[in-house]
Amino acid sequence: MGDSQLGIKLSSVEVDQITAFLQTLTGDQPKVTYPILPASTAATPKPTDMVKK
Repeated sequence: MGDSQLGIKLSSVEVDQITAFLQTLTGDQPKVTYPILPASTAATPKPTDMVKK
């Protein structure tokens, strides 16, 4: 993850520290409900770039 998202190589110590931190988290994970979208048709607009080039 560090390499793909941050462009850095995490050491084994850093990975161990992150793992130890994550294991301290408690509580219930929230349930995520994704909407069921209608099927695309020929009239469905195509996505556009949000950043103008």
